[in-house]
Amino acid sequence: MWELEDFTKIRRWYFLHLLLCVTFFISGIIINFLQFILYITLRPLNKALFRSVNYYLLYSLLSQVLFLAEWWSGSDIIVYTSEDGYQYWGNEHALIIMNHTFEVDWLMGWIAADRSGVLGAAKVFVKNMMKYVPTIGWGWSMSDVIFLHRNWQRDQSIMHNQVQEFFDYPYPVWMLLFAEGTRFTPAKHAASMEFARKNGLPELKRHLIPRKRGFLQCVRSLKGNFPAIYDVTVGFNTKLGAEPTLLNMLRGQKVVGEVYVRRIPLEDVPDDEEEAGDYLMELYKGKDQLLDSYMNTGDFTKENDLAKHEGKTIPRRAWSLINMMGWAGLILTLILRFYYHILTTGSFLANVIALGIVVLAYIGLYKMIGLTRIDKGSKYGSTKDAKKTE
Repeated sequence: MWELEDFTKIRRWYFLHLLLCVTFFISGIIINFLQFILYITLRPLNKALFRSVNYYLLYSLLSQVLFLAEWWSGSDIIVYTSEDGYQYWGNEHALIIMNHTFEVDWLMGWIAADRSGVLGAAKVFVKNMMKYVPTIGWGWSMSDVIFLHRNWQRDQSIMHNQVQEFFDYPYPVWMLLFAEGTRFTPAKHAASMEFARKNGLPELKRHLIPRKRGFLQCVRSLKGNFPAIYDVTVGFNTKLGAEPTLLNMLRGQKVVGEVYVRRIPLEDVPDDEEEAGDYLMELYKGKDQLLDSYMNTGDFTKENDLAKHEGKTIPRRAWSLINMMGWAGLILTLILRFYYHILTTGSFLANVIALGIVVLAYIGLYKMIGLTRIDKGSKYGSTKDAKKTE
C-alpha cells in the first residue's frame, strides 16, 4: 500500500522536476505565441476584448507556478485582516505594498490573488531585463506589466503613463509595489540603516528604508481610479512548514505563509511630496512593528498595539490543478511521441535535439530557482529562529 511518505519521496525525484519544467517551458512558449498573435491582430482593434482573452492566457501560465506551491508542495497561507477590509478583496482595483524579505513572499501574494480571483490581472513593477525572459517575461510584456530601468528620469514617465492603462480594465487589477526597491538581506539592511542615520530617518529593524518617489508617483497617478492600498506584511511559520524557498516547494515540502493586511483608502494618502514621504515612513514603521513582533513571538500584534485579527485560511481553487493537468497531459504526450520516434528511427539529429531539450530543461529549472534565491540567505521573519535575531 502506498502511504503519504512514499508520495513525498516521489516529489523529490529530479526526473519529475524536469518534467514539470519542460511542461512549463513548452506551454509557456505556446501561450506566448498565442499572446503575440492576439497582440498584433486583436489588440489594435479591440483592446478590451484582447485584455479579457489575455487574462486567461496569462493565468494559464502563472497558475502553473501556483500549482507548484499549492498542489505539489501543499503550501498555504493564513490571512489576518479585518472583515470590513476583506469584503473588498477581488472587487476593486488596489495598490499592494508588500515587504520583500523572502525568496517566495511574491508567491504568497500570487496565492492570495488567485484565491481572490484576480491572479490573471496581477501587475507588478519589475526590472526591464525581465521582459526578455521567455515565458513569464514575454507574457508580462504583452500584459501591461510595468518594466523599469532604475533611472528615475525615464521611470517617472513610464510609471505615470503605464498605470493609466489599468483604469479602463474590465476587471479588478492588483498592482504590486515593493517600496523598498529590492529584497532584504543583512548587508542591504546595514547599508540602508546607515543611510537612515545620515539623513535623520527612523531606523527599521526588519525592513529597508522605503523609496518615496515611486510611491508618490503611484499615489498621484492612481487617485480617483484605485480606491485603496492593501498594506501586506508577510512572515513564514517554519514550525508548521519548511523554510520559504522555491527549491523546498519543488521538493514537495510545505511552506506556510502568514499575512497581515491593512486596507487603506487611497484618498487618505497626501499628495504633497514631503507629506507623502512621511506617510510612507509611518506606514513602514507599522510594518516593522508587525514583522518584529512576528519574528519574536510568532504573532503579528503581540508586541504592539495594532489591531488584532483572527487568522483565516482562504479555500484553494481547483483551476491551477486543472490547468496544470491539462498542459501536462498535452506536453508529455507530445514528448513521449517524440522520444518514441527517436528510438524507432535512430536519427542522429533527433538524438541531439532530444539531449538538448533535457539540458535546456535542467538549466532552465535551476536558473528559475536561482532568480528567487537570496544571496546570503536571510531568515528574517522566520519563527524558527526568532530568538536568534533579537
